[in-house]
Amino acid sequence: MIYRLTILSRSPTMAPFNGQRGGTYVHIADQILKNGGMLPHKTALVYKDRTRTYRDVETDLHSYRNALSAKAKECGFVRPLAFAIDIENQDELLLVFLAAASLGWTGIPLNRKWTNNERLQALARAEADVLFTDRPISEAECAVWDSRQVNETTEIEADRFAQGNDLFYLGFTSGSTGAPKAYVRTHHSWTTSFQPAAETFQLQSTNRVSVPGSLFHSLFLFAAVHTLHMGATLYLEPTFSPFDVLETIKGEQVDVIYGVPTMIEAFVKASSNETLEQVDTIIVSGAKWSKIQVGRAQTQFPNAKLYEFYGASELSFISSLHHRSQSTLPPTAVGRPFPGVTIQADDEEVLHVKSPYLFAGYKGGAPVKEWETVGDIGFIDKTGVVHVKGRKGNMLIIGGINVYPEEVEQLAKEIEGVEEAIAIGKAHPYWGSQMELYIKGRYLSQEDKKQIRTRLKEVLPPIKRPRRLHLVEAFPLLPSGKVDRQALRSGRYE
Repeated sequence: MIYRLTILSRSPTMAPFNGQRGGTYVHIADQILKNGGMLPHKTALVYKDRTRTYRDVETDLHSYRNALSAKAKECGFVRPLAFAIDIENQDELLLVFLAAASLGWTGIPLNRKWTNNERLQALARAEADVLFTDRPISEAECAVWDSRQVNETTEIEADRFAQGNDLFYLGFTSGSTGAPKAYVRTHHSWTTSFQPAAETFQLQSTNRVSVPGSLFHSLFLFAAVHTLHMGATLYLEPTFSPFDVLETIKGEQVDVIYGVPTMIEAFVKASSNETLEQVDTIIVSGAKWSKIQVGRAQTQFPNAKLYEFYGASELSFISSLHHRSQSTLPPTAVGRPFPGVTIQADDEEVLHVKSPYLFAGYKGGAPVKEWETVGDIGFIDKTGVVHVKGRKGNMLIIGGINVYPEEVEQLAKEIEGVEEAIAIGKAHPYWGSQMELYIKGRYLSQEDKKQIRTRLKEVLPPIKRPRRLHLVEAFPLLPSGKVDRQALRSGRYE
């Protein structure tokens, strides 16, 4: 039986971080700037061979604020800017983003892996006023500021600070089910979630936090900003190399790791069965964490609390799951609603979210509604646990039956040896669609393929069974890092 309920998760009384801080923050850099005076000598940010204290971060933020404000006046800009950032060094990108956001500008981190055409499309979609970059750009329909030539020693002091309802961030959806969309957020949508996130994941200012992904992705950008907001120590990486990140984790006694499931899997493979007992917390999002993957992480990080949160770029936190305390839940389970979030499933099982953490809308689109959805299909069981069956945009109609590829993918990933599974639909003259399953795994053979097919036959009704299985060494990826389902569906990858 499916229960269509509305579950309200009430925010508990939130304790300040270590009894020191709490309250409402005007903009996302507000507390970070204050930390310069409160924690002047504490290590704030580590990147490559450079270490910054909180006083250093405060100084750098004011320098960038002054320099950007002076440059804007020099160029004749008087309104808040849509400010695209294309900088290689992650630490500088973060500080420039925070400085721009604190001025009331909308920061737009760009993906360094984009082609020139993809970058131009993103700038146009974002309606960027300025591109701030550290490399030569010969073509752009906006002002281009060379980051190496912006004068950080200007005597002009920026006096404007953003307000909570100002826009501060423009991001791009992954594009896994269509063209990427540009969405915008207010400061309030993030600052309101800082304390609930710290409470939910039991984070504190004493943590040493590894954020090993690109700050182009909202998961890692939020993690970085939140870490500095708490007064903890942040470790960023130039690129994701599991061996290098593990060396940092071991050498710096890192105790909190953010990642996506494939990153944690990469750590397991790179570790040579060496356990990392000092890691206290792992926080995963971006894709469903399979039980087999969770089991391997538990072995690799024996003392770590393993959290997974379900969310979306537009909706932010929706629900969270603590794997060690909720290990008996089925693969569709994504935990209980995040504090302050209300979730309901309509008659078609589309999940809708009411939350203080919602985005402000799509660029050029309609205003955000009180209840928002990204088209995920699911239900809420009688115990209040949220389940996600799949994305409406991925749904297949096979013989008149709605089939969600994600359901098959999750079952496949519970089979030993399967690292990743992607199911797509191919047109069929009789059935309408038929499902094909692409599987990636180490050392999988044709015999393994037969066993996978047998196992799926045991757990799936005939209409949901994939008609073809493909073993692949790698998947085509979108610039966001997610699998390019369109490439698989069109046959461009085979």
